[in-house]
Formats: sequence, C-alpha cells, structure tokens
Amino acid sequence: MIMRRGIFLSLWIIVAACQVRPQHIPVIEAALNDTGSVFYTDFSTYPKVRNFLPIGIFDSGTGGLTVMEAILASRLLDSEVFIYFGDQANMPYGNYPAEGKTDYLRELIIKDALFLLGQQVKVLVVACNTATAYGLEDITTYLEESGSGIKAIGVINAGVNATLDRIRPGEHAAIGILATVGTVASQGYEKAFVTLAENRGYSDNLMIVSHGSLGFAEAVDRERDFADKDARKPRSSYRGPSLNHPQFRIQRDLLPAYGFDFSSNKMLYEGTADDPQVLQLNAPENYARYHLLSLVEKLRQKENPKPLRYLVLGCTHYPYQIATISEMLRELREYEKDGTYFYRDLIAEEVEIIDPALETARELYYTLLNDNLLTFNLSPSSAKFYISVPYRDPGYPDRLDSLGRFTYDYKYGRQPGVFERDIEIVPFSADNIDQQTIERFRSLRFTWPLLPF
Repeated sequence: MIMRRGIFLSLWIIVAACQVRPQHIPVIEAALNDTGSVFYTDFSTYPKVRNFLPIGIFDSGTGGLTVMEAILASRLLDSEVFIYFGDQANMPYGNYPAEGKTDYLRELIIKDALFLLGQQVKVLVVACNTATAYGLEDITTYLEESGSGIKAIGVINAGVNATLDRIRPGEHAAIGILATVGTVASQGYEKAFVTLAENRGYSDNLMIVSHGSLGFAEAVDRERDFADKDARKPRSSYRGPSLNHPQFRIQRDLLPAYGFDFSSNKMLYEGTADDPQVLQLNAPENYARYHLLSLVEKLRQKENPKPLRYLVLGCTHYPYQIATISEMLRELREYEKDGTYFYRDLIAEEVEIIDPALETARELYYTLLNDNLLTFNLSPSSAKFYISVPYRDPGYPDRLDSLGRFTYDYKYGRQPGVFERDIEIVPFSADNIDQQTIERFRSLRFTWPLLPF
C-alpha cells in the first residue's frame, strides 16, 4: 500500500476529511424537483442529437484555461465548440474547508455545473482540483438522477493515472503533490493514488507527500489579499505565508534556499532583504518557491525518504509557474549548506512534472468517442467565455471592498441553502479581467486566439 503517514494535517483538515456527506444538498433538491427554480434544467429540451453541442468547462477562476489549452493542444478535439466558466467572484475555493464551509463550497460547485448545463452542453469538464475533490460526486449523482445522459470528468483521477503511467515497474520514488489547502484537506489525491495504484498491483515502493499551497492560486489570479501589484510595503490585509504565520511560516534559516525574488516589490518587507523583520510574498513566482520548498521539507522529515521523482501540479493555476518550479528544482539540487548538498538526496536528477490537464484531455476525447458524441463539424473550434462578478446591490454595500470584490468576511461567511442573488455571470472582457491577467493568457498558444481580447 502506498505510504500516507507523515502528511501534516491540522485539526480542521481531519474534520473536513471525515465529515459524512448528506445525500443531497438543498441546491440539488431544487435542481431535481423544483421546476420553477432557476437551478432546474429541463433536459427534455436538449436536442436528440447532441454532437453539435459544446463542451462545458468550469473552474473556480481563470486557472482552468490551462485545461482548455491542453484539450486544444492535443488536437484530438479539433472543430469542437466550448463554453468556459470561471467563478472568479467566489474564488479561491481552497479556503472554504478551512473556514468550515464545505457544504457551501459544494453548493458553489454544483451551481457552476448547473450554469453550464443550462447553456446545453454535451459533457462537463471540472477543470479544478478542489471542485473535483468536493463536488464531482454531487455532479455525477445529479446527472444520473436527472436522467440527463451527460457525463462529468474531473482532473484528479486524470492526474493520478498520468503519474502511474510513467512509473517504472519496481521503481522506488516519492510523488509530490502541490495543491490548494482545500484539495489536500479532502485527501482526494491520496485516496485516488491508493485506489488506482492497488488496481495496477503497485505495492509499498511509492511514497506520497502532499502540501496545501495557501495563496498560490490566489496570487496567480491576483487576489489582493495575497498579491497586490500596487503594494509597496507590508500591509495589514495580507493573508499569505509570513515569518509568524501559525501554519505557513517562512523560515528564516531557509531564506537562502527559497531564493525569493525581491525585485519590483515581489516581496514586501521591513528591515533588509537579508534580515527582514516583516516579510510578505507578493508575486506568484515567490509563492511557487515557498510552497515547493515546503513540500521538499515535508519529504525530508519523513522516515527513510525516497527521492522526489514525480511532482503533480494539483491546481490548474500552477502550470503558469512551471518554469519557476523547474528552475527551483535544479537550484535545490545544487543548494549547498555547511559544505553539504542539503537536498540532493531528496530530489531526483530528473523530476517529471505532471500536469493533470494533459490526461484530462485524453479522457475527454475517449469519453466523447465511446459515447458517439464527437462533433460532425469541420470548421475551426470556437468558444464562449464567462466569468462571475459580484452583483452590486445597493441594499448590501458592506458585501464589497473598495475594488468591488467580496470582502473576505462576506465571502466565507455565507451559508448553504440561502439562494440569494449576489453574483452576475458575464462574458469575459477587459472590464472584468485585469490587464496583467490578460497578458498571462497570451502564453496559452491555442486558447488565446479564441479569447475576446
């Protein structure tokens, strides 16, 4: 059996992982039984021949575009039509379990799926690891009970299978998983590795080490509680890792190993860069560095650690920082302390970075092929892109901060089953996506030409 011991989990993680899931949350009951509800989808209105319907993809934000990029880059689904939805107003999803709001997270996830189903799609791709961990079971249950005939594909099993496909028989190796705090809390990857590895006949030659990467996805999506491009000094609203964070502490003795980039306000600090008194990460590349080293340090603390050979990027936002991650893996192998290469025995000479998006694309193709749902269309692919934004209700001015985003207290203070309008779903535009994020999209070679910028 794959080793799972030694994975650090705080009390709230243990509670979240052990919670008994009710059969249905209220939104599913409404979607199944209340024909007057905005959540109800009448699948009888779907066409009998669904090949021309779009593929629906959703994520907690814009990170899922990396999954869409993998689908397009595979060239297996040329000529297909896509609808993408990013629930930006409610992200990051990974923080809801930590705030005791797992059921509300489940509600958000099923609402994402219901929005796309209301647009009439032939398959759903849950392009978010946290949403897969907490919501794929709900979505699958709803699709089956509604008689929709529609299938949903998540990214976790895809990532695990992609990793296991690469492992050589008898290989002794550590598999690292970088994911959101919420995904790690669910133990979704660990459980999938145990189940799928046992199905393949693997024994105890693999070691799993996972790390919940607080603020990493948020920094990629420029959530200002975690990374503020306009900040010039440490700020009281910061919620990311710090020198005195109770769970995600930046360790002073490891500052040389982190190799943080202090240029252009990518780190906010008081004191000096060599001896800071206050230290805040302020760029996604520095979040990548902090969390990668934190994962390797967890591996170092294990008994008889195996060398890190595979690294699973368990969040769709992380591939945007794959260059930083690759560079730092090389740096750590060469990192010398007191005449010793401190991490060389912990990191294999070649670490294979696994992006679950690539395997998801393959699974999507075979699902459509086996269900005879591939398009008959011969024209180039096209797509529509939607994003959620907070609904400006003058009756609730305290919902929003000065930038028009939900305040942290409002976002994570909501309760499931209270169906009140607080978001709008609108097409992507320069009015609701900042220029820096739009520039990041340019790296998506196949997706960029379909975007409306």
